[in-house]
Amino acid sequence: MPFRLRYLTMSKPSAVPQSRNTYKIEPDQWTEFLAQFTRDYRGAHARLEVLGPEVGYQVETENKPFDGISADTKDGEHAVWIIFGSTSDNHLTHGIHDAVTIWVRDSTAQAGPAVEVEGRDGIRTVLELTRPEVFALPPSS
Repeated sequence: MPFRLRYLTMSKPSAVPQSRNTYKIEPDQWTEFLAQFTRDYRGAHARLEVLGPEVGYQVETENKPFDGISADTKDGEHAVWIIFGSTSDNHLTHGIHDAVTIWVRDSTAQAGPAVEVEGRDGIRTVLELTRPEVFALPPSS
């Protein structure tokens, strides 16, 4: 069973269910959860959207390879970094400073997983990934 499903069970007090497959990740679990999320989904095709009253609706990137997501919580920081591309010609890093909430939606039959990070300023950053079977490499022979 993947880490995210074990972690996001009702018996764990640090995962707060919003709906059947959407969960709030508590700040003390951001680093561990996002590290496992990265291991599970590195290589997926990604779309990154930024939404908020001050910025409107922006698509930062679309169909770019997801390389990772991490949280910096040391020394009172609450920053989340999302990285795309694995080579210098297609690399992009998006940072969210003063993050207050992280929501995760698990994969469904219709869509891949998603992570929403809300900043203290009310701006929401939404990372949507393709389902694992869409980007999985064929087995080696």
